[in-house]
Amino acid sequence: MSRLHASPPATLPTPSGTIGFLNDQIVVRDPSGGLSTNESFVTFLVAFRRRYARVVLYSRVFSAPAAHAVPLDLPGVDVVELPPYPRIASLYTTPARWWPDIERVLTGPRGLHTLDALWLNCGHPVSVRALRLLRGRPAPRLVAALRGDYETDARLRKGSSAWGRRGAALMQTATLRLFALRARRRGVTVLAYGDAAVRRARRLGMQAAAFETTLVREADMRAPPPADPALAVDLIAVGRLVTEKGLDRLVAALPAIHAADGRPATLALVGDGPLRQTLTAQVGALGLSDRVRFDGYVAPGGDLLTRLRSATALALPSRTEGQPAVALEAMAMGVPIVAAGVGGLPELCGEGRGTLVSREDHGFVERFAAACTALLKEPARRARQVAAGLERARTVTLERQVDRAVALLNAQGPRT
Repeated sequence: MSRLHASPPATLPTPSGTIGFLNDQIVVRDPSGGLSTNESFVTFLVAFRRRYARVVLYSRVFSAPAAHAVPLDLPGVDVVELPPYPRIASLYTTPARWWPDIERVLTGPRGLHTLDALWLNCGHPVSVRALRLLRGRPAPRLVAALRGDYETDARLRKGSSAWGRRGAALMQTATLRLFALRARRRGVTVLAYGDAAVRRARRLGMQAAAFETTLVREADMRAPPPADPALAVDLIAVGRLVTEKGLDRLVAALPAIHAADGRPATLALVGDGPLRQTLTAQVGALGLSDRVRFDGYVAPGGDLLTRLRSATALALPSRTEGQPAVALEAMAMGVPIVAAGVGGLPELCGEGRGTLVSREDHGFVERFAAACTALLKEPARRARQVAAGLERARTVTLERQVDRAVALLNAQGPRT
């Protein structure tokens, strides 16, 4: 599949103009009024200050203690508050409660018409509404991100009945098709995370270009942080503790995973989420408490990169994925990868950059355990993966990806 065709400029102009992001990110306001988030992807969005004088995040804002590590009280960053709907399903189940206020924000004094460029979330109902509100306006320029298999995500999520999850998946399909219809009229280009996402966008008639997100900066690759012996583990997994990430499968596989010297392998789980208690109970029931470390949420940047550098390999046992930024972060830090063959991972970890495990549920735990043990016991294999991964990571730094997205926005011109 083709990669992103637009090329970044050789020298950067002075940042100017305004870009907005309608990406369903969640922001919290602490008791002192400070704004922050624990969504690492926002670090990538904020980096667009490299090319724009002003970055606007249209975000749900909730009140919470100051426990989030990505600050948003930054020069050139504005947060425009959307009504804090609890979840996407709320936009369908109680539409009268949320949509009038959402539209008032999107069309108000700080609304979409004030932007020079706008990043949409492909298939999200608020982005669908934004396309309708912008119909007939020549600005802003638009791109949209298609980051994963949203229907599968809906079917895997906890907290509702099987019928409810099936209904959510069907609604997601319908919303994506409506988004595609409006995107075709507008000429929106989709930044698709993985070749499967590229193919899907094109089947829906949209313009698509393969894309990846990374939070690794050029400086991180030039001078990576040293490993910390106190944090050393055989395997590390990074991400939200949710069903989609498949961490229960990794914990189930751990008793059968052994390190190079034959001892039982150790694991660090970096992240937080609704399955924390369930995973803790699973670790205890399997007698793995001395082999599994729960590190909680770690903000993107030096601390997370140090933890990656302190692990022998990254484990990605996901049930569904787009193209997780942590895979590119691991490659940039010289850490080999064992991953499930889902979403964009086959493209990301292909050509010797990682070890892929067949996605089929039956026997997955056993196959994943065998793949991890084989990688941990074969230093020459790890070295080959590291070399291939570093070569890829050098071409996909945060700065390069921001510039590529901006080049694509500038290449398309304003649409009507």
